[in-house]
Order: sequence, then C-alpha cells, then structure tokens
Amino acid sequence: MSQQKRIIIYLFSILINALGNSFMVTAAIGSAPWTSASEALARISPLTVGLAIVVLHVFALISALLLGSRFSWWTILLSFSLVVLFGTAIDFFLSIHQLLYTPIALWARILYMVIGMPLISLGLALYLQIGFVLMPPDYLMKSLISRFKSTSIGATVSLAIPFLIASILSLVEHELIGIGVGTFVFLLLNGPLIEFFQKTFPITRRVT
Repeated sequence: MSQQKRIIIYLFSILINALGNSFMVTAAIGSAPWTSASEALARISPLTVGLAIVVLHVFALISALLLGSRFSWWTILLSFSLVVLFGTAIDFFLSIHQLLYTPIALWARILYMVIGMPLISLGLALYLQIGFVLMPPDYLMKSLISRFKSTSIGATVSLAIPFLIASILSLVEHELIGIGVGTFVFLLLNGPLIEFFQKTFPITRRVT
C-alpha cells in the first residue's frame, strides 16, 4: 500500500471516530471515557465538546511526559494537530446532528448509540493499524503500562482517569454527565469490535 493511501486512510479513521463519538454524544446515554469527561468539562465551562477534548488530550500528553515518556517535538506537534482535527470534527458533526435531528425517544437514542459505537471501533481499528502518530490518551496508556509494568493495570488506570474527571465534574453539576449505560456497553464491546474490523479490513504495514 502506498504511503499516500495510508495517510488518506489514517485521516479517514480520525473522521470516522469523530462521527461515531458524535452519535454517542447525541444519544446522551453514555459516551466513550475521554469523550464523557469532555462532555462534563464542556457542561461547566464555555468550551464546546470538541475544544474540551483538545484540552483533556493536552492534559493526557503532559501527563505522559511527566510519567517519563519522551517524544520529539515533531511527534508532539503531530499528535496535537491530530487532536485539533478530532475535536473540530466532533463539533462539526454535533452541529449537523443539532441541525438535522436530535433523538428524544429512548429507542432512537439507543439506535444512535448502536450506530456510533461500531463507527468508533472501525476508526480505531484503522488508526491502530496505520499507527503514524497516536492520540495523547494512547501515549498516556503506554506510559502507565510501562510505569506499572502491567498491561492490564496500566490500561485500567488510563481509563479510570477520564472516569474520575467526569465523576468529579458531575458532582459539581449535581448530575451524571457523559457516563451512562452506553459507556459500559462501549467498554465491553469496543475491544471485540476493533478485532473484528481489523480482521475485516486488514492493512499491510509494508509501504510500496
């Protein structure tokens, strides 16, 4: 596969991920962990969900650096640019949802969740296979895995961080924000869905 095609697929994966997240945010029955934390931050601040994602991802990148990870300035710049693209795309897709249709009935919200979740997993499946530059939470997870010398502990702690942020901000608002049934369904099914899409859409690592 040519380098140009890999870059196109890589950018497409970010947009698909953002589209999926916009469906889950609009469904309002629980989002992916870092998105749920971003929803909570957006609720108590003048930030949009997309801008809140940028802020929290910068926090994740700084945390990874404080834990001892070392990146070139080029990697930091690319990762930050990726986050800006991701956050901007989420805000764009959310505005489209608000313009066209926002589900109110529970069945419609569940349908939005069912649409959004596989889109996120598809985006992640493609993104992880290409692997040019990672999103900051993924660098944070790698740093935590290295610090604890355990994949399971590091991955669990990395997911606990956005849960803690969302929970604390929800306490401020006296309302559970971003966390719901959809969050736990996502955590349960995201891994198997990523594996399914990676087998369905394999991407060769060899550049032609």
